[in-house]
Amino acid sequence: MTVLFASDLDQTLIYSRNSMGMDVLEDELVEVERYEGKPLSYMTKKSQSELWKINDSAFFLPVTTRTQAQYERVTGIFEGRAPRFAVISNGAVILENGQPIKEWSDGIRQQCVSRKTIITELLPEIERHFSEDWVLKVREADDWFVYLIVDRARFPEDKLDFYTETFKKLGWGMSLQGRKLYFMPESITKAGAMEYIKKRLEASYVIAAGDSLLDLDLLESADYSMLASHGEAVRSAVPVSGHVHKTEKHGIKAGEEILARVAEISLQRK
Repeated sequence: MTVLFASDLDQTLIYSRNSMGMDVLEDELVEVERYEGKPLSYMTKKSQSELWKINDSAFFLPVTTRTQAQYERVTGIFEGRAPRFAVISNGAVILENGQPIKEWSDGIRQQCVSRKTIITELLPEIERHFSEDWVLKVREADDWFVYLIVDRARFPEDKLDFYTETFKKLGWGMSLQGRKLYFMPESITKAGAMEYIKKRLEASYVIAAGDSLLDLDLLESADYSMLASHGEAVRSAVPVSGHVHKTEKHGIKAGEEILARVAEISLQRK
């Protein structure tokens, strides 16, 4: 039996200084990402060790909204080489041995074009709705989706539901994660990419983990899922299925809890 462990990275398995919480000692941490010569993301040593052990009983599939360049910075989570497959750009791209699978991305692109959920259609709508001083930057992610860097202190939280519904009608999902406000075409999903890998590996059981609204489709598609309690999805109070379990712990310690549970289940299923 092949067990597939499909997991989000940021604020699920890896954490910045700002997101890890206070319940961790410095000597518990291990750096897993460096950017411009400075440490950027961490795991606990316990989490790193647990993840490496999981490789003996399950296939680890990173599933992230990061672009390829951003994903390739996260080297400390792997023991030796990175996994054969990785889902990046929220599911728009699947890497096999570090190279994008062309047929997959070509299919996603065709869907986005046919539904008019492409960046050139989105940007005028963003400009129309978000010409506000709380928008600091507008960034495009490899021509797949857009995210805004926002000033959370000035961001109108009371209008979030309105904005979400407005862009949903245009075929775009919206997700606020920290200082980033994502706009994702409905054709690009983590679940779709995971299902493709599940078939390739002939996996019979899927365990998933995540923290944000962009992870919910992945968690719902798995057999057993862990949802980090500190994340956007829990704060939004979106209903989830019974096989989606919220962590008791928050921050980087939630990562430990997730990996301990995954290790337990994958060994039982091995």
